[in-house]
Amino acid sequence: MFKFRLKALKTHREFKLREAQAELGVAESARMRIQSDIERLSELIRQESEQFEREQENGIGVARYLTFKNHFSSLERELLLSYKKLEKASREVEKCKQAMIECDKSVKTLESIETRDKELYRLIQSRKEQRKLDDVAVLRAYRSRTGREEES
Repeated sequence: MFKFRLKALKTHREFKLREAQAELGVAESARMRIQSDIERLSELIRQESEQFEREQENGIGVARYLTFKNHFSSLERELLLSYKKLEKASREVEKCKQAMIECDKSVKTLESIETRDKELYRLIQSRKEQRKLDDVAVLRAYRSRTGREEES
């Protein structure tokens, strides 16, 4: 019966691979959420700009103008921060991808070792069986010869 000598290590590395995949999923989800926030902010800025332009065409008071400008500045700062967060989240996604790739390589290496060991085990078993069959054949040949010699 074949028993892989590195089974515990392989099981541990498979567990680490699943963990790395989960971490990648979390990082990707966070990146997508930030990307969605950026799109929402960009759309809000576009809408607010259009509204500001419409109000400017009809004439706008100083207080309203300053309120718009402060609001735009606030939205632009928020957008800039979101882009920085997106950049950080993208780096985290790449880091998680690399970690997952390393875990995957490690598991595949152990799988190839296991495959090689199984093939070697089968070869050894096959040779043992062949040796037994050869021994039986030699024994039968010996018995058949000694049996014939006694009959003569």
